[in-house]
Amino acid sequence: MFVFGGKKLRIFIGVTIGFFILLFLTQGAWAGFGITPPYFINHNLTRGSHFEKSIWLTRGDPSEDLRIEVSVDVPGANEWISIDRGESFILEKGEQKTAMVIKIDVPKRAEFKSYPGYIRITTYPVNGSKGGQVAIILGARIEVDLDVKDIKIFDFEIQRVNTYDLEEGHEILWWFSPSKISFEMEIENTGNVKAAPNKVVFEIYDAREENLLETVEVKRMNKINPFETGTVIAKLPTKLLAGSYWAVFKIFKKDEVVKEGRVHLSILPRGTLQPIPQEWFGIRIWVWVLMAIILIILSISGWLAYKRKEEIEKIVKKILKKFRT
Repeated sequence: MFVFGGKKLRIFIGVTIGFFILLFLTQGAWAGFGITPPYFINHNLTRGSHFEKSIWLTRGDPSEDLRIEVSVDVPGANEWISIDRGESFILEKGEQKTAMVIKIDVPKRAEFKSYPGYIRITTYPVNGSKGGQVAIILGARIEVDLDVKDIKIFDFEIQRVNTYDLEEGHEILWWFSPSKISFEMEIENTGNVKAAPNKVVFEIYDAREENLLETVEVKRMNKINPFETGTVIAKLPTKLLAGSYWAVFKIFKKDEVVKEGRVHLSILPRGTLQPIPQEWFGIRIWVWVLMAIILIILSISGWLAYKRKEEIEKIVKKILKKFRT
């Protein structure tokens, strides 16, 4: 059994009170308000640029409606910046986490310079104080750092890549139609112009990765708008037959390889993934082929007849000329 003297008792009481105060403050922090990320930054803007970024608003205790007030203080650029939900909106009861999208549209005649500032977010209880309690007003600040430059910036980052199974190519009459490798690249365009890789190269090896069987490349691909993330698809033709292969891929940004790796390719027999078409626009395929052959024959016959007609006309003109003289 412990016996406290007067001084020790005061120390014990002080420590106990301090502990409960600390516990109260910690619970208050848990029930607070926060933002992620706390910044809105872009150093690659130019005239006419559009850029947007999602900011997540979080709170610990969503037991009541909460009004959000947003104020922008970015000298020279206030009118360019907008909030998707407006400058005043409600976080409804039970809504613990929500996204707020900040957008900027740089005018065509904007001055080329830096635009620092901040966006302040303030929260207010919609119903005011309850039961004699004092309403707590919380807030946060988003740092803003923007640069408008008189230069075109081509840049991107590759987030991930993916391929799919494909079917082997096939012959159409005397022409071989190769199959297409669909190589997907999720790309974040960090520049201020549309962007895509300048070239994608596949070096395709056998299943044991011992023999190089084919090298294919593609330069024409869809592009991603500035400051957006999207999927670029490279369609690479291959004449390889059904089988299992490995490919070493290289993705180029201008003349630089920015990403390389290896992917597995599974080429399946034709008709495995989708049935071989028997009709086209309701007409049997063989009818279309027959019509194409007839059209080619008629075209060649017409061309030969036209040439023969020209030769006959020349001969007749020569005979008439001699007869007149």
